[in-house]
Amino acid sequence: MAAAPRTSPNSETLARLRRGFLAPSMGSPTYLERNSLLYALSGMADLVQHGAILDVGCGIKPYEPLLSAQGDRWLGSDNPPTMQASYGHLTLADVFADCQKLPFSDSVFDTVICTQVLEHVSEPQWLVREIARVMRPGGILLLTAPMLWPLHEEPYDFYRYTRHGLRKLMNAAGLTVVREIQRGYGASALGQAFLDLHFNGFRPSLPGKIYGQAVCRCVNALCTFLDRIIPSQRLALGWAVAAQKTGEVVSATAV
Repeated sequence: MAAAPRTSPNSETLARLRRGFLAPSMGSPTYLERNSLLYALSGMADLVQHGAILDVGCGIKPYEPLLSAQGDRWLGSDNPPTMQASYGHLTLADVFADCQKLPFSDSVFDTVICTQVLEHVSEPQWLVREIARVMRPGGILLLTAPMLWPLHEEPYDFYRYTRHGLRKLMNAAGLTVVREIQRGYGASALGQAFLDLHFNGFRPSLPGKIYGQAVCRCVNALCTFLDRIIPSQRLALGWAVAAQKTGEVVSATAV
């Protein structure tokens, strides 16, 4: 097990970065995505088994304040090849590891958190089986994955997921899905795609920043409203699942 170097952001920088996840601004082009993640994880927080918690692909551990309780031991792992395109040296990882071969003993974690990592893993079934292996019996996995999102962190961007694909991965690893939450409906998915395309490469002047804020606030507010009155389930930003380890785990080397 390799320890991560201590190049963590200072408390002010960390607080600012985490606000983007825990209190997303409606003036941001990523509001719909970030808000959908916050909504989904908040809706699963009651399932967290407190104690030893593993955050796979942790980055800055953005959801630790949301999901942890006093006395928890929150351990983060990150993978250098993929993390460089996101938070890089700002990672709060305690351990560097390939998530398809986690450097932990069997049955040691009460809860595993894995948010927006699965699409970057070339063999996702190995990751889910490894997660199941390190979970204690009765332990919980909270996992989110995108269904609609632009290419990012290339070339380590391999898949997108439906709820059925996630269920299949959970079942194959011997995990039982106990809750699933759709992240955003049709309007949010289309609005998020529009904002990403519109502001991709946008380097605004001061008037441009005002324009960007105005467009984002209008699109985000409209899509949030439309999702409430027309919750189209055929198109989503992604899915969140909570799965429990209840029986024997399928080996990561099994077909």
